[in-house]
Amino acid sequence: MSATGYTPRMNTTGMPVPIERVSLPAAVIDLSRGRQAMLSVAQPALGALLAAGGLPAPWRIVVGLVAASAGYLAVFSLNDVLDRRVDEAALGQAQQAGGFDIDTVAVRHPLARGDLGAGVSIAWVASLGVVSAVCAYVLAPICLALFGVAVALEVAYCSLRSVTWAKTFVSGLMVAVGGLAGWAAVAPLSAAAVPFLVFLAAWEIAGRNLPNDLADVSADSAVGIRTVATVFGPRVSAAATLAGAAATLAAVLFLRVSPVLLTVWGALALVTMVLPAVRLARRPDPEGAGAYFNSASLLPALMFAAALVLLAIGV
Repeated sequence: MSATGYTPRMNTTGMPVPIERVSLPAAVIDLSRGRQAMLSVAQPALGALLAAGGLPAPWRIVVGLVAASAGYLAVFSLNDVLDRRVDEAALGQAQQAGGFDIDTVAVRHPLARGDLGAGVSIAWVASLGVVSAVCAYVLAPICLALFGVAVALEVAYCSLRSVTWAKTFVSGLMVAVGGLAGWAAVAPLSAAAVPFLVFLAAWEIAGRNLPNDLADVSADSAVGIRTVATVFGPRVSAAATLAGAAATLAAVLFLRVSPVLLTVWGALALVTMVLPAVRLARRPDPEGAGAYFNSASLLPALMFAAALVLLAIGV
C-alpha cells in the first residue's frame, strides 16, 4: 500500500510502475472535471432560455454564468472528495477503460492519486460553493435552495455507492434540480418546467451515469461499487442506456420551442445519443461505453448553441 492509499500497479518484472505527477493547475482542473463542468453550464442556461423565451437580462446572464460555473466545478470536485477512499482502492486494483475521456485533461482522480492534498481540495470545493451560493441568491433565493438540494443529492449519491445500483436515479434528479435553477433564475417554477426536468434527468441517467459506470465496470467491481453494470452485467447496462437514450429523445420532443428548433434538437439527440446507444447495445464493452459517454455529454451544450444560432438569425 503506497503513501497515497492504494497499491501501485506492477510491471512485468514485478516492480511498481512509477506514478507521473501532474502540475497543480492540471490536477485542480481534473479534480473539478473542468471540461465536463463547463459543458454542464449549458443545462441551467437551457432552462433560462426556455423559461424566458429568449435571452434573459444581461446582468442575469453574467451572474448566472458565474453561479453555474462555480457550482458545477464545486459539485464535480465534491464527488472526488467524497469518493477519495474508494477511488484510491479502484486505482490500485483495476484499470478504467482507455481512450479519450471528456472528463479528463491529464489524470483521473488527482486527489486519490496524491496529486492534490485533501486540505487544498476541500478548500477549493468550499470556496467555489460560497461563490455559487452567493450568486444563486442574487439571482433568486429559490436558486440557492435548488443549489442546496443538488449538493445534498450529490452527497446522498456518493453515500449509496456500495449500497444500490438505483442511485442512478438520484444522479438524474440531482442534475435535473441543478438545471432547474436556470429556469427559476428568470421565471417562477410551474408545470411548464416539467418536460425540461424530465429531459435533464433522462439525459443524465442514460447519457452520463450508466455509460460511465459501464466504462468503469472492472474498477467498480473490484471495490464493491454497485451499479447497473456491476450488478446486472454489461449487456443489461447497454440495453438500459439505449432505452434511456430513446426516452431522452422523446423528452426533447415535449420541450416548448419552435418547430424548427425542436427538429434541430431532436436531430442532435438522435446523433449524439440514440444512434451511438444502438452501437453500444450491439457491442457493450467499456471502450464503447466511454465513446458513447463522450458523445452524449455534448447534447445540452449543442442544444444551447443551436438555440443561440437560431435566435441570432431570427428563426
